[in-house]
Amino acid sequence: MNTIKTATVAASFSVAARIIIKNLISSGTQVVAFARTGDEVRAKEMEAQYDGKLTILLGDLTNELQSHALVADAVTILGSIEAHFHCSGVFAWGNWQDIELAEVEKLFNANFKTAFIFGREIFNVMLQSGAGSMMFVSARDTTRNIPAGFGPYMASKMALNALVESMAAEGAEHGIRVNAVLPTVIDTDANRKAMPEVDPSTWVEPVQLAELMIELSQPDKTNLSGALVALNGKMH
Repeated sequence: MNTIKTATVAASFSVAARIIIKNLISSGTQVVAFARTGDEVRAKEMEAQYDGKLTILLGDLTNELQSHALVADAVTILGSIEAHFHCSGVFAWGNWQDIELAEVEKLFNANFKTAFIFGREIFNVMLQSGAGSMMFVSARDTTRNIPAGFGPYMASKMALNALVESMAAEGAEHGIRVNAVLPTVIDTDANRKAMPEVDPSTWVEPVQLAELMIELSQPDKTNLSGALVALNGKMH
């Protein structure tokens, strides 16, 4: 049962974020979501689906000043932020020996920098209320030997893991819980098109991922923090 009254969701147009937003609002949560500048049309279309229960704010989550302003606006709308779901992230395959620096920067910007800069703003708001839950999305293979071609991507996700564990330690005395789910490949149309030769039957279903993220963020999960929860495939 969902008892979260207010929540924020980063990367509002990702598959998992869309499901999280839908499930939260259908169970009574007021939501503010975030997307990149330039997505005004999609934002208005998505807001219109939820009859005042969803506000989408646009900006750059890797920019400290913009992140501060976006979170301040979210607090004005919601009053407080009980839970934050951070779905920002990108994937790229490449060997260290020849990957372009710009590609590595793109990976770290989306997978780590947004979590650090924007997540810190959320964390500081939760400090003021003395409670809150933050949920991030990492990758299952950060806990295994990493094969060639996955190094830059996994390095950005391992940095995220370190952020989650250490931020959880900082938040423990303040009632702030910080966790991450670690899925394998998520079953999306984009991933099916990118990997047509791979059997998707064991990939993680976005609905199950979203439901788990919401469940682990419930206020009654008071002793779950600093957890890296692996999803090895579909949950039956």
